[in-house]
Amino acid sequence: MKYKALKPLIYSGVSYETGAEVDILEKSVVKSCLERELIEEIKDTAEKVVSKTSVDEDNQDIEKDNKEDKKNKNK
Repeated sequence: MKYKALKPLIYSGVSYETGAEVDILEKSVVKSCLERELIEEIKDTAEKVVSKTSVDEDNQDIEKDNKEDKKNKNK
């Protein structure tokens, strides 16, 4: 799983700054770091919101094009 460092930490010989992505494999290490609020799980909500916005904009463009096509046909 992917986690975000909330505080600077060293894991597996690598130094991570606050906000850096950390890939932790050992469940016991994850549990300990979560309890001490050193890391938090990265959630994909931001990507979903961006994707939804992109889809909405595409749909608006299509609707606009369809309206313009109808106006041109009526002339």
